[in-house]
Amino acid sequence: MKTLILLVTLMTIAPISLSQERKFGTTTRYRKSTNSLIQWDKLDPVDYLDYDLWLNDTKLKDRWPNWEKTVREKRQKESLGKVLDCVGECRMFRGVGNYRTQFRSAVMEGDELITSSDSYAWVFLLDGTMVRLSPSSSITFREINIGVDETFIHVRINSGNILWLSRMNEKFKEVNERETDSIFLPMSYYEAMPITDKVKVVEGDLFSLLEKKKTVLKQYQRLNKLIEENNKKFKKRDTYAFLVSPNGTVAGRNLNIEFISLIGNLSYVKSRTYSQLGLDLGVEDSDKSSEASFYLRGFENKESITLTPGQWYRIGKKGREINLYQDTQLQQIGELLTKRIPSILVGRELLFEKYSTFMNEAQDADVLAYDHSYRQWGKMSDPKSDMSLRLSYLLEYTRRIETTNLLSSGRLRDKLIARGEPTDDMEYSLKFFNKALVNYMRANDDPTLEESDREVLNSVTKKYWKIINDIK
Repeated sequence: MKTLILLVTLMTIAPISLSQERKFGTTTRYRKSTNSLIQWDKLDPVDYLDYDLWLNDTKLKDRWPNWEKTVREKRQKESLGKVLDCVGECRMFRGVGNYRTQFRSAVMEGDELITSSDSYAWVFLLDGTMVRLSPSSSITFREINIGVDETFIHVRINSGNILWLSRMNEKFKEVNERETDSIFLPMSYYEAMPITDKVKVVEGDLFSLLEKKKTVLKQYQRLNKLIEENNKKFKKRDTYAFLVSPNGTVAGRNLNIEFISLIGNLSYVKSRTYSQLGLDLGVEDSDKSSEASFYLRGFENKESITLTPGQWYRIGKKGREINLYQDTQLQQIGELLTKRIPSILVGRELLFEKYSTFMNEAQDADVLAYDHSYRQWGKMSDPKSDMSLRLSYLLEYTRRIETTNLLSSGRLRDKLIARGEPTDDMEYSLKFFNKALVNYMRANDDPTLEESDREVLNSVTKKYWKIINDIK
């Protein structure tokens, strides 16, 4: 009888008028969104036809007039960026499934990217931020919120060695020293690859072989040109990053942070200076960096400290203390690999121009929703805006939930030790950069020959000679 009554009621409901539609906030539509909110693939027929559940649901909706708008925004999964490149095996976990990433693999809200041993990844985020994952690392991209004047990005650094580089409007020093992160060369993004200098060699003038190629110098010049062009095309926007790790949280605008998060062990963090990034700034600004605030763990601990630029910090296992760390030999070797990365940054500028133009329309909420499928979150400077309220909530929620996780994992670790079972605590070692370092040390920097006055050999001109030579 209840089922019959419900069916009759649904058949007699009049169509919703335009005024009612606006009242319930249903005019807010995202690109590719449907008019119906019913998820037929997840629907339970018994619950759907239950009169009591329908009545309770209706009462809840009456209490919250904008319920439909809230439901649409909660279900909306926004895109954060693209995978620039992966060396080895990098797996993206989305929902209950996972897949192996490659160039231009999409990064959506809620995705978790994991690199296996001897695997590396560079990820491009839509605000221009570049994220590098070392081997045995994991990061979850929680959310991206587009504000009127700034962008808010929330991620969780689950474990491993993660480098977070915000896009800067300043140019880089144009040097001719070879690239350090050479394990990614050649990249899958061929448009970002440097053009190798070809040297004309004359047998009577072998000193020409000693001339140093200007391949990297030209790549830096190209990078600075792309930065200048993009600065003219895009409105200046800051990015407020909220980086959560088990032992602590780092937050701030335009961060350049390296995080070493070790499960069951000490962790390390460093805010890089502008000179360490290779930016071409004055002497007074070279030792500066974006201000980064570090939040400790503890249910009642609301204090934060400002990280000194260019200094490594060591974080306690329970996230209750943080101190300057001096013995940084391993960390210094790991930093070397990302000291000069012009090709990675050229790829960033090219992807930024291709995928991020919609941010110029962030001030128009309707255009942002209808055309680009993003919600507008207001201004960070407004304490009553959704952006500010979201940050305040995350500061409190993250501190409490991560503190609870640390206590629970600590108790489990104690039980494993008491039973004599392994705890699989992570330690920072060569495994986080060894393969990349070996690749850099072995990189061949010999000049490429374009022409020579010596006799032309069959191995150069004949097709089958080339095939035989390749087999050998």
